[in-house]
Amino acid sequence: MAAEQAADSAAPPSIVVVVMAATAAQIAAAMGIAIFPVIAPQLALMLGVDASYVGYQISLLFGAAMLASTLVGTVVLRWGACRGMQWALWLAAAGMSIALVGKLWTMPLAALFIGSSNALAAAAAAHLLYRFGPPKHRNLIFSIKQTGVPLGWALIALIAPVLTLRWGWRLPMLVVLVYAVAAALLFERWRRYWDDDRDPHAAGRTSLFTGVIELWRYPTLRYLGIAAFFFSLLQLCVGTFTVNLLVKDVGYSLVAAGVMLSLVQVAGMAGRLVFGWMADRSGKAIAALSVTSLCAAAGCVISVFVSPQWPAWVLVPFYLLFGVVAYGWNGVMHAQIARLSPPGMVSVVTGGVMIWIFAGILVGPSLFALAYRMIGSYTTTFGFLAVAGVASALLAALAARTEPRT
Repeated sequence: MAAEQAADSAAPPSIVVVVMAATAAQIAAAMGIAIFPVIAPQLALMLGVDASYVGYQISLLFGAAMLASTLVGTVVLRWGACRGMQWALWLAAAGMSIALVGKLWTMPLAALFIGSSNALAAAAAAHLLYRFGPPKHRNLIFSIKQTGVPLGWALIALIAPVLTLRWGWRLPMLVVLVYAVAAALLFERWRRYWDDDRDPHAAGRTSLFTGVIELWRYPTLRYLGIAAFFFSLLQLCVGTFTVNLLVKDVGYSLVAAGVMLSLVQVAGMAGRLVFGWMADRSGKAIAALSVTSLCAAAGCVISVFVSPQWPAWVLVPFYLLFGVVAYGWNGVMHAQIARLSPPGMVSVVTGGVMIWIFAGILVGPSLFALAYRMIGSYTTTFGFLAVAGVASALLAALAARTEPRT
């Protein structure tokens, strides 16, 4: 009884704990995605298919995430953001469990679970951070949370190949599963604080398309949503085709090109923090989105001139800066969507913008690959990718122009 009374009188968790929990959920969801491309050769050998089949797995995964984004806002409102993050972690764990069966037919089913996990984790984390985070640090707080995505990819890229080569492909999947389960159980400790605003009647106030409708009703949110499509399209193309550019057009080895891509990812984490801090300091968050997208467009144009004659001491800082501006938008975008959402609808509208983001992820690499087949040069194709950067900058400028004045 004394222990229960002590627990009841304990202070609620600080914003630091909230940010750490939201970031941990993002890491789990990202690792669930990254595990497939990182160990694709070993999975393909075990399944008896070509390693390129991982492309279908990733497309199905993000397609599931896009569809799940129509539901996640209602889930968070009805059962609470903490419970939503827990379910996101359970979905990631379930996806890993299904994949561990090791049959070809189980891999698409695993993708459906993991894709849904990503959508739910994003909406639940946005609700929590908006509710408990101080407004003056909102962009930085959301940006810290969004570093969980590249961090999850980086962790899997570091540990999964080593574990797979030494103990087999199942062990890294088991690591992701255990991490997700442990985090889900830990979050139960804070649920009564974080979910005291849950609404059992929320399902009656929302529908599958509420997030999309709410996003479209307000001009600023509408422009930001469409801009998010181009932001994610450009980012995914940079992450997907940088290695190909360096190997095919510059003559780098696969290992050296992989190291350069890892630098892009690390720089992307730093970029999210930099632009989050800039947005908070300046008070002009949407203008910061325009700046990062214009800089990313410039990086695409400069990529046209990348050649075997470029020394490493030029190429390394270029890709570090390219990673900063191509990845730096995400946290600020989520923070502004949360800030501009109608009262009590942060998770719902976040689900709406995630549809645009996942659509960019689905469409971008396919369009880039099609353009490359027509052009025959990765460097030149990157030049055309600048159109996406310019489009997102213009849309962000329109969002700033229509932003409600307070």
